[in-house]
Amino acid sequence: MKRATRLLLSAGAGLCIMLGAPSGSAPNTLTAQEKAEGWILLFDGKTLNGWISRGGGAEWRVVDAAIMTDSRRGGGLYTVQQFSDFILKAEFRTTDDVDAGMYLRIQPPDPNRMRGTDPKAKKTAERRGYELQIRDTARKGGYNTGSIIDAIQASPAHIKSNQWNTYEVTAQGDHFVVVFNGEKVAEGHDGKFSRGSIGLQWAHPERVSEGHKIEFRNLKIKPL
Repeated sequence: MKRATRLLLSAGAGLCIMLGAPSGSAPNTLTAQEKAEGWILLFDGKTLNGWISRGGGAEWRVVDAAIMTDSRRGGGLYTVQQFSDFILKAEFRTTDDVDAGMYLRIQPPDPNRMRGTDPKAKKTAERRGYELQIRDTARKGGYNTGSIIDAIQASPAHIKSNQWNTYEVTAQGDHFVVVFNGEKVAEGHDGKFSRGSIGLQWAHPERVSEGHKIEFRNLKIKPL
């Protein structure tokens, strides 16, 4: 190979690294090995097929191969399919001052049950499952990023603002393990909920005027 050609290839590889080009498979796809291991893709990168929006009225849409919301109203997006024991992988991108999350084994809220109820009753109706926290600025004594709210507190973990962050959650019976950006941040036991949907949460739309949003991609699950 000529020296000029080698230099050109080297420069091209360096540019890919700087631009954050993935070194493995493309986003929102399964490798042959993942398919053989039983992984299921929850998001196809193009549509919201297999998802339902419930509670709060947030508008979810697909932008640049990610599920995104910058809605001025809060709310959740839930998988139609429900799961019991699983390994869940996901990526999200946002700023470190939002209040958002992911739901595990959640029963999507029933709009008919929520009409005409007081705020406390609405909160109870919405929380029929686990919430995996995405929030660094939790109030003192609250649950920080990586925690399962009202169940398992995570060790200190911080969102990489405006970069892709990764979650890997194993839920087997009452045993949960949470890995955030490659580090185990939480492990514990809780048996309140045994089966439900996977969900995405947007909780603080009043900050949208400051450019706040959240994006999710590479949502995949392996039933155990």
